[in-house]
Amino acid sequence: MKRNYDFTKAAVIKGQIKSKSQVDAALREQKTLTSIRLDNEIIEVAKKKAHEEGVGYLTWLNRKLRGIVLGEEGLADRVEKLEKAVFKKKAL
Repeated sequence: MKRNYDFTKAAVIKGQIKSKSQVDAALREQKTLTSIRLDNEIIEVAKKKAHEEGVGYLTWLNRKLRGIVLGEEGLADRVEKLEKAVFKKKAL
């Protein structure tokens, strides 16, 4: 057994580890701790919207930023686009 181990690439998993895929997913989802300054209004809206969706406000903000910066759409956005394409409204 080694005296020192390198935990710099270790995954943080809350709760009981149930499968190897859970560990693999945690390793893929590594994030960087950072500090940014946001307007109070932005934080309040994020907290409200996050509460409505049942997630934390930082998770909600991260999803919104990913959607804008990386062009990743959420499931609801993809379903809405698909519905528009499939169920085109007929002009009267």
